[in-house]
Amino acid sequence: MMVKEFFISLLHYFVDITTAVLIAAAIFLTVSGQQMDSVILWEILLSGLITALPSAVLLCFDTKSPRLSLTLWIVHFIVIFCVTLLMLKAFGWCSITPLTVAGTFFAVVFIYLFTCSVHYLIDKKHTAIMNKQLQKRYAKTEKNGEKTN
Repeated sequence: MMVKEFFISLLHYFVDITTAVLIAAAIFLTVSGQQMDSVILWEILLSGLITALPSAVLLCFDTKSPRLSLTLWIVHFIVIFCVTLLMLKAFGWCSITPLTVAGTFFAVVFIYLFTCSVHYLIDKKHTAIMNKQLQKRYAKTEKNGEKTN
């Protein structure tokens, strides 16, 4: 993987993860009725960066093996879940109890699904645009080829 591609991937994951964490935090704060201190915004940004790093590293391998891809996704999920629990404790967002572990698990699943969905939709759109451009190009080539015959 090229360094430029890694940083682009890191930026994409950072934006997607941070957006999803902000949504999850907004839902949690609304449901719990808690007020947010401004320092939490910096902690959310830092947590987005911290979780984007393993995402960019583990999910950017171009694997030919479905088994290896599945293994990387499972390892990635476990790493993200554990890192998230550590950040919850380190930032003092909540104490670690069975209930908060379960809630964190569902929050990580939500963030995971959100990020995967965003990447899927973006990739789908890029693929459609590329296919349309290729069709135009080949249509021009065939049209020009017919004129020269």
